[in-house]
Amino acid sequence: MKIFIRLCAYLKFFFSSYRTMAVLLSLYVISLAVATWIESCWGSVSARVAVYNSTWFYLLQLLMVINFLSIAFTVKLWQRKKYGTLLFHLAFVWILAGAWITAISGIEGSIHLREGKMTREMLTRDTYLNCKGVCAGRSFSIFHRLDINPLFSTSFSECHTFDDDFFSISLLGTHQDISGVDILHFRVVTSACDTIIEVPGRAGNVGEPVSLEIENLSLDLSYGAIYMKLPFSIILNDFRLVRYPGSESPSSYESDLTIITPEGSKEETIYMNRVVSEQGYRLYQTSYDRDEKGSVLSVNKDQFGTLVSYLGYLFLLIGILGMMFERNSRFRELGRQLGLLSKNKFLVVVIFLFFSNLPVLKAEENVRAEVDKFVLPEAVCRSWAELQVQSPSGRIEPVDTYARVVLRKISKSDSYDGYSAVQVFLGIIFRPDIWNRVPFIRQTSLELHQLLGTSGNYIAFFDAFDASGQYKLAEKVQAAYSKSEKGRSRMEKDILKLDEKINIIFSLQQGRMLPLFPGVSDERNHWFSAGDDLRVLSGADSLFVAKVLPWFAEESNMAALSGEWGKAKEIIGMIKIYQKAKGGAIQISDSRIHAELLYNKIKIFEVSAFLFISLGLLLLGISLYRILNQYRWKSVLRILIVLACITFGGLTFGIALRWYISGQAPWANAYESMVYIGWSTAFAGLLFLRRSQVVLSLALFFAGVILFVAHLNWMDPEITPLVPVLKSYWLMIHVAVITASYGFFGMSFLIGFLSLILMAFRKSDNLLLWNGGIRELRIINEMSLYIGVALLSAGIFLGAVWANESWGRYWGWDPKETWALITLIIYAFILHSRFLPILSSAFAFSCMSVVVMLSVWMTYFGVNYYLSGLHSYGRTEVPPALNIIWVVYLLIAVVAIVAGKKEKMIRMNKFS
Repeated sequence: MKIFIRLCAYLKFFFSSYRTMAVLLSLYVISLAVATWIESCWGSVSARVAVYNSTWFYLLQLLMVINFLSIAFTVKLWQRKKYGTLLFHLAFVWILAGAWITAISGIEGSIHLREGKMTREMLTRDTYLNCKGVCAGRSFSIFHRLDINPLFSTSFSECHTFDDDFFSISLLGTHQDISGVDILHFRVVTSACDTIIEVPGRAGNVGEPVSLEIENLSLDLSYGAIYMKLPFSIILNDFRLVRYPGSESPSSYESDLTIITPEGSKEETIYMNRVVSEQGYRLYQTSYDRDEKGSVLSVNKDQFGTLVSYLGYLFLLIGILGMMFERNSRFRELGRQLGLLSKNKFLVVVIFLFFSNLPVLKAEENVRAEVDKFVLPEAVCRSWAELQVQSPSGRIEPVDTYARVVLRKISKSDSYDGYSAVQVFLGIIFRPDIWNRVPFIRQTSLELHQLLGTSGNYIAFFDAFDASGQYKLAEKVQAAYSKSEKGRSRMEKDILKLDEKINIIFSLQQGRMLPLFPGVSDERNHWFSAGDDLRVLSGADSLFVAKVLPWFAEESNMAALSGEWGKAKEIIGMIKIYQKAKGGAIQISDSRIHAELLYNKIKIFEVSAFLFISLGLLLLGISLYRILNQYRWKSVLRILIVLACITFGGLTFGIALRWYISGQAPWANAYESMVYIGWSTAFAGLLFLRRSQVVLSLALFFAGVILFVAHLNWMDPEITPLVPVLKSYWLMIHVAVITASYGFFGMSFLIGFLSLILMAFRKSDNLLLWNGGIRELRIINEMSLYIGVALLSAGIFLGAVWANESWGRYWGWDPKETWALITLIIYAFILHSRFLPILSSAFAFSCMSVVVMLSVWMTYFGVNYYLSGLHSYGRTEVPPALNIIWVVYLLIAVVAIVAGKKEKMIRMNKFS
């Protein structure tokens, strides 16, 4: 009995220990990280078998739940009236319970329907071994779920005994053939035989039976998905693929269905983000056949698990509100502590160096004279800029935007030697004899320069051709395209990039890349360029489209000599009238055109980057000056803060303007999300303005750096239409919330780094003052992390709702969502580190807030560029800016080592 009592006491101590919490969370994070690596190398099935669906992983989650409940009962959160904190933590238990219910009872599958066809079956997502046979006159069957993966060997064996015989089957191993089909090797044993049989199959396909007839054994084996009966029938009446105007890119795909039940029938239309529910089954539009005559639907049945999970999300949001606003919460307690410390205001400075060398493009003097002579005046270009053009993605946009995109593609800049993008763009089209000699094509490869006989960072169009007019890269391009993308060398990739730029210029000069003219007879709202096949247009229309641009070229050349541009402007007006008459509903309004021209002109995000960096550094400098001069220059400090608020307002206006122009929330791609992170970082700093100007200066500087990085050459600021699955208000809210959390984590990173610098430079004569400052920064850092964790938690589970409403699975262990969960757990661990003596110091807290920012980098950049998954920006190369991260962390490591030594000296009372 005593042993039992001691065991219970030990288990209570073990499970209610924060050390146990630290170990369990660490194991969980490591498991998730390893799982994403496994998925990247061996596929999602391997990751599910090895980690996500394994018994030990479920056991680890159960231990985490027991650990939390034990701690909650030990510290009696309800008695301390921390109801929000309690509900927030209980919500995760509730969400895990919902996930377990889904894993146990959820059903997933798919339905493939052709137009006019009916089905009452769905194909399961899981794969099964189906064995039916007769042995010694006795029939038997085996039906067993079997997941095959290339990483681990799958074990399976089963034995049946009969009166005077037995049957045994076991899986010996598997391999894949060249087409990706799994081949399973089974050993079949009876009293009369012992043989090996190979069974092919794969996920997503129904297995073909393999028969075996030996003496007293008759056997049929198959492996793969199976058809499962539905309690209703479905008929596909019609499938529609709706494209963006003038583009092959899908805007939506829709299926008109008839659902037949014993009670009757009903008509339903299903498309991305619109779900149809029937008798507990939810149908989602997933894909379609290439001939656009068939539709693929996802099927999900998980009413109870989804309900429990959604209730968990609701509890989570209520808990977040409680944690932020209830009187006894840790967040409010930190606010009160900061208010007391702020009476003795601490300000300290750290100098950040920021510089950039922007390329200045200049033409050679002899070419420049010709360019100046025939370049279109700004007034004429403004008229051109307001014309509408259809981009390759199908978006209707001003010529000004289109010209900037094209020039940015060619020269990595949206201007050239003082000329606007429209001037360069129209010069390429109408005066190729001049502009083909201008070196404005970005080319920095030394090997390519040797091949072309050029130098510098830019080459001219004619540099790619020899004296006889032969294309110098023709053979090299053909050889590069004959290889797979992975098999191409760096040189070959550079050749293809340059070839693309040369072809863009050539297409423009051939009249094939300026789709100014609406084609009213085209069912896809395709707009035409003058060099296109115009036979689909009417006689008068085709004549106008074919002749108007050569007419403008002739008039503009004469106007360049005479100075009379009236006729050229009239021709532009004719094109505008044609667009208004033929453009139909897809053309954009004048107000949106002017808004986009304003957006292009003011470059609000680039200006905000410069101002935020400058204001951040100035605020730090003024803070130092005020310390040395008895807090003077208070009025200057106020002016800088006002300027910061104005800049933030301008940035907000820019985001709103881009939203209005695009008609969609501006955080759908890498560039837009970086801008939004910059906005949220600046917002985080302004939120703590009354508490600390140091934090504001750091946040402004960091926001400026983020905006600057967003405008580096490897990020594309082009506005593009959304793919169908992204057209969801749930996505808009999810991305806004989760990305905002990165701003607060970024601010914590800077505060932690600043704290380490202070610790490293502490001296005996400033120890008391600087320790007070470190304490203040620690509090602000922790408050920032609380807000970040709250936003990240809400963002993750809002994303789960979006995923469930879009494709029927609220959690699929995609690498992006897995790393977001890893980031959440790591930051939650930091917030609980004060309960662990070894990690409770300000030094440890600062180090952790700096180091764990790597998890944010991995979640935001690493998953998109290093791992496979659904959340990709479609790039094949890792951005060069990511390499800077390792240099930054090397510097941080040096500072942390020095700060750690100073911290140790202080604790040992050896500080002098």
